[in-house]
Amino acid sequence: MDCVIYTRISLDRTGEGLGVARQEQECRALAKKLGLRVVKVYSDNDISATSGKVRPDFEAMLDAQPPAIVAWHQDRLLRLTRDLERVIALNVPVYTVTAGTLDLTTPAGRAVARTVAAWSQYEGEQKATRQVAANVQRAVNGVHSGRVGYGYRRDGAAVVLHDAEAKTIRAAVKHVLDGESLRAICKDLDAQQVPTPGRGSSWNTTTLKQLLLRPSLAGLTVHRGQVVGRARDDAPRVIDEGTHERIKAVLTDPLRRTSPAGRAPKYLLGGIARCGRCDGTLDEAGEPVECGGVMVRAVGRKTRQVNGSTKRQPPSYVCSECYRVRRKQDRVDEAVELLLIGRLQKPDAALLFTQGDPATLQEARDTIEALDARLANAADMFATGDIDAAQLTRITERLRADRVQAAAALDAALPPAVPADLIGPNARQVWGGLSMDVKRTVLDTLVTVTILPSGSGKAFDPDTVRVTWKS
Repeated sequence: MDCVIYTRISLDRTGEGLGVARQEQECRALAKKLGLRVVKVYSDNDISATSGKVRPDFEAMLDAQPPAIVAWHQDRLLRLTRDLERVIALNVPVYTVTAGTLDLTTPAGRAVARTVAAWSQYEGEQKATRQVAANVQRAVNGVHSGRVGYGYRRDGAAVVLHDAEAKTIRAAVKHVLDGESLRAICKDLDAQQVPTPGRGSSWNTTTLKQLLLRPSLAGLTVHRGQVVGRARDDAPRVIDEGTHERIKAVLTDPLRRTSPAGRAPKYLLGGIARCGRCDGTLDEAGEPVECGGVMVRAVGRKTRQVNGSTKRQPPSYVCSECYRVRRKQDRVDEAVELLLIGRLQKPDAALLFTQGDPATLQEARDTIEALDARLANAADMFATGDIDAAQLTRITERLRADRVQAAAALDAALPPAVPADLIGPNARQVWGGLSMDVKRTVLDTLVTVTILPSGSGKAFDPDTVRVTWKS
């Protein structure tokens, strides 16, 4: 009599198929003992019988309608009652190495098989329930389970920071909080050939946004999309909770532009500056009416001199409406940047750009300075032995929590596009490190730039570039 062998194992950790190979070996020995001739072996390696996934060889075996089936155990062949009914429909005997013969051709045999299958299904469901409960408990206790994400790596049983990936994340977070677009950050990461979190060869804004919003970066554990716990205080974190809340607020802001951006801007004032040429007419208040046309960047053009020679003019900003105002790009950019940086360096600069109460802003800045001083004092006391490591930890944890709150108050009082560290004595250095995207956004947020006509042939006069503060 002919028969087929069916083997299956739910989890093949090595990928070598050793489990199903052993099953086949013992099934062949049983078939020989029973005088059966094996005509085919069906095997589903590394596939659960309770997950609902299709078992290709199980389906192929049913379609072939074999005269008899040999399996290592009934639960290797099936664990769900609905699968048993499909095997019963074949009306063939099933022989097992460890559980004897299942005579599915008789009512008694079918009753026994159904009973065994029902308990197997019950056992599988109970196991799944226990696993879910265990996963929830681990998440609530802040224990990370499963594959670690970008920014972390496993060191034996411990989860530690992946230094290079953590550095990449922190830099991207800073750029976002400084007002830089995700598109610009992705372009920079690709230029530096930074490996992506997935299999893609290049970064994209969707992947980057999902990465930066991950609660696990701040040591928060998630179950079914909800934050349910926190890692231990000494567990590694890529960013702190305060930074996580700030980046989440920025990236989920409904007012944040999400439409596809065009070509990245290359010039500081192109499309931002306005033409200040007056045509002689007055408005209802008796004030001269300015052109107001958008100034765009024009490449240098050749002009013919009186002596017949040609001269190439440098790149300039030119009015896109009247075409009567044209000024050298580099001189205009330099004048605007000098004025902006000079104002941002003054002690009271932050008070010019508040969205809320100026007193609250100044209080937040004073609080941050005081907390930084206390953190420095605590470090000095630890270095001189006045306090021990445990005392230092308690002091710094409390001070850092207070600093996060003060920093959040400071950020809330500033326009969204203005990085907090751009205001103060380091404004020039910070400005130099910003991308063109951020520089243009800061300018457009803080000032209105109007370029006035100066007359042909005259030397550049910075006073003909009018900068008006918006607040």
